[in-house]
Amino acid sequence: MRSALAAVAMMAAAFGVNAQSDWPNRPLKWVVPFAPGGPTDSISRVLSARLAESLGQSVVVENRAGASGAIGSEFVARAAPDGYTLVFGTQSTHASNLIFFPNMAFDPIRDFQPLTLVGTACLALIVPPSVPANNARELVDWIARQGGTASYGTAAAGSSQHVAAELMLRNSNVKAIHVPYKGSGAAMPDLLSGRLSFMFDNLPSSLPLARSGKVRALAQTCAKRSPAAPDLPTMVEAGFRDFVIEGWYGVFAPARTPRPVAERLSAEINKALRHPESMERWKTLGFDPIGSSPDALAERQRGDLDYWRRMIEFTGVKVE
Repeated sequence: MRSALAAVAMMAAAFGVNAQSDWPNRPLKWVVPFAPGGPTDSISRVLSARLAESLGQSVVVENRAGASGAIGSEFVARAAPDGYTLVFGTQSTHASNLIFFPNMAFDPIRDFQPLTLVGTACLALIVPPSVPANNARELVDWIARQGGTASYGTAAAGSSQHVAAELMLRNSNVKAIHVPYKGSGAAMPDLLSGRLSFMFDNLPSSLPLARSGKVRALAQTCAKRSPAAPDLPTMVEAGFRDFVIEGWYGVFAPARTPRPVAERLSAEINKALRHPESMERWKTLGFDPIGSSPDALAERQRGDLDYWRRMIEFTGVKVE
């Protein structure tokens, strides 16, 4: 019996080695857990195209939006851990969602293999041209005069955009109506039309709109001015003390993905991130690329949980 079990184990190990050495031998699926049009989608399409060139296999981007990014994330958490299904996660999908949804069907940390911390991007406070505000303080004063009827959109309830808006409102003792969407791209048409009064949106997607005059950018939430927007003041510079919110993007595979495959993916994504054509695209998107090892992304995940617990407790943000 022992010899038979040993033979089976040896066969399984050999199969695993062969599968890893043969990887990738078919197309990969890159899941974006938000609707098309937002920064996660835009960055994903640049990276996936470069990754496909490097691996010699197609990398198909698939948007699976809903439930604050949980639908797409759970899909990947339940996928086979073979390196063929990835998710482009964010600070909300793979950190703060664990605080808002403690009873989720999956664990954002336990059920994933971190691959690469792709980069960081802060938020921009933007308004449509119809809102008569040229800086953050003028916006707060204008919101106060609306008697609670001003509204703001977010990519999802509990997102960093939601927390940022409530942080500004609470610090200013004013109120506005929260309208959550399934991704930033879904919210933007309502902001552009003036149906929403303001929005904290990711800097990468806000800058092109501000440059074209479709929205007015009032401030950014970085600790220091982003190199992509050196003329845009920070919220701290605008008079909002300790107002720093920086989100991050990372690529994850299902837990138990073989370490050699995970390390190969991490290296190839880092390479795609630093490709000269990618670097030019990041400048236009206002995205600050980083690149990292799997372990560095895991460390960022754990550290962010403590930070966002404190931030969410202060703002009182809840997901109904």
